[in-house]
Amino acid sequence: MQSKELLDDGKRQMKLCNACRYCEGYCAVWRSIELRRDFTDNDMTYLANLCHDCRDCYYACPFTTPHEFGINPPKLFAQLREETYRKYASPRVFAKALGEKRSGFWITFFFGIILMVALIIGTNGTSGLLKTHLGTGAFYESLSEVVMIVVFLALGIWMVGGWIIGMSRFWQDIKSPKSEKVIGKDFVTGTKYALSLRYLGGEGSGCTYPTDEPSTTRRKLHHFVSYGFMLDLASTALGAFYAHVLHIPAPYPLYHPVVILGILGGLGIIIGVVGLLALKAKSDSEVHDKGAQQSGTSFAVVLLTVAVTGMILLLARDTAAMGILLAIHLGSVAALFFTAPYTKFAHFVYRYLALIRYAQEERIAAGAAQEVKTQKQPIKPGASVMSKH
Repeated sequence: MQSKELLDDGKRQMKLCNACRYCEGYCAVWRSIELRRDFTDNDMTYLANLCHDCRDCYYACPFTTPHEFGINPPKLFAQLREETYRKYASPRVFAKALGEKRSGFWITFFFGIILMVALIIGTNGTSGLLKTHLGTGAFYESLSEVVMIVVFLALGIWMVGGWIIGMSRFWQDIKSPKSEKVIGKDFVTGTKYALSLRYLGGEGSGCTYPTDEPSTTRRKLHHFVSYGFMLDLASTALGAFYAHVLHIPAPYPLYHPVVILGILGGLGIIIGVVGLLALKAKSDSEVHDKGAQQSGTSFAVVLLTVAVTGMILLLARDTAAMGILLAIHLGSVAALFFTAPYTKFAHFVYRYLALIRYAQEERIAAGAAQEVKTQKQPIKPGASVMSKH
């Protein structure tokens, strides 16, 4: 379905849902819907990225297919989220090649590995790829430290810069049409919602994913992935501190804080991704979108490859296989960074902004309700009304 047709059908579904309100209060999406009488294209983009795909609404709805209304918010929002990754990314040519076409994504992945092999051979010859290297600075005997820093600094700037451009464009579309200001409380509340994955909780019973039986498994697995990734980032940052501030280069012993954080992070990602892929394989085909399913699977496999090759590299770093394993691991990381602004890796950026926008809406709506309540409070018998004069 093309974008205009998809948006128009989404507006139709949301108007029907707003008239029904059977799912009232289910999650942030339905609370936001209730604040609107009509829906714009930007509203649909906002709601799609606010949706956590818990699917409670689909299994509760009496108007899904084969009913003529054909209500299916999870599938609708999944399609719209996929369009978000391409719409707001820059440059657009990469967005189409890497975000829309799965082949472009995998070509980049394999090219990343080939590039690392070429860099290792180019800087240290075949011995850098095939010879055993031991002791402090062993990794740099395979790939030059300067080359490693330059390559991944450039890729890091590319990734973060792409996210910042996407965030700016996305926020311009979803921000309050009345130009209400976002305050610190909105950031705190939105961050709390994001870190706790509140809207995968199903008010305590979990979400109906992959079937119509409520379960908290998906929320727990998402926590493994997200906090595992944060631990790996912490490990990388601490490793950079040791290498460039304390001048103690890697590799470090197993009991070192850098290694411990890396192991915990890697295990978290592996457990979470494998579990999520298993759930995805059981997903109800009536609810998920095929394109979004493939995109999510591709991203999950690459993330899993990064974690698994990192763990194998840790175990085999004192062998002749270290050079090849380093090329595979760094190549997968390079591909992940390069494609990050155009694939599902960007979804956390847009969802986080959507949660901040929702926190703002929630605060404004609560303030308006309190004001109405105050105005409706009757004057108690015997109470005097003070004059302003």
